[in-house]
Amino acid sequence: MATVRTLNYLSDLRESRFGQPPPRHGLNLLWWFAHDCVQIDFNGRLTAECNPTNGAFGFHRFHNRDGLLPYSDLLYYEVGNLNSTDSLPDYVTENYTGYSDSSNKDRIIVSFGPRRRRFENVYVTQHSDQVHFDQNHTYRISTELIKDIQDLSREEFLSEPTNHSEHISIDIHQSAKNNSCQSISNELIQDIQDLSHEEFLREQSDHSIDIPQPVQHNQTNTSQSEKCCCALLCCSLLVLLLIIAATVYLLLKMEI
Repeated sequence: MATVRTLNYLSDLRESRFGQPPPRHGLNLLWWFAHDCVQIDFNGRLTAECNPTNGAFGFHRFHNRDGLLPYSDLLYYEVGNLNSTDSLPDYVTENYTGYSDSSNKDRIIVSFGPRRRRFENVYVTQHSDQVHFDQNHTYRISTELIKDIQDLSREEFLSEPTNHSEHISIDIHQSAKNNSCQSISNELIQDIQDLSHEEFLREQSDHSIDIPQPVQHNQTNTSQSEKCCCALLCCSLLVLLLIIAATVYLLLKMEI
């Protein structure tokens, strides 16, 4: 059974390199599909705005004989072969050279339920040769990614480096920081407004007096410690001198 990676964000799509670089048409094809061929209902289901079964825009059956995609009870249809359609927009076909090169290698494949006119899954892929598709460059497009594409103009989509959720997260975080700073500033201003001119100056004066006190206290403690050390040293020297004197006295007495 085929395992296909799902692309959830615009950054995932960029990293996949689908439709890149020009003259490949995959990104323009995907933007067209998201804007003109599908709508997302309030339940997150993909409602078809075009009918793959009648060959519109070059849609035709994809039989999945090589097992490129997972098994589905629904039929697969592919679109994007510029050699077999003239109904796609000019911005999709403008770089097509007419030759078997990269300008016609990208495809969209959908599983379609005609009774409810819904796309069950949407995939993008590329040809590995003139007949086969590349399993390693085949991806499922999530509903969330389609929503993101629908929120962008074509110019924005083609130049968008990252996904919207990343930008939203950064914007929210920055907004929270700004609101926090603004709140602190407002509180400080309110405190100052609550004081008279004399009270405000007295507050500043009190703080200026309070600040050096710990330093002065530390200096006093340091001075007292130094005095104790000196006294202890003097006592030690005195005891040592007494011991020496006693020793000399005993030696002299023994000689006598």
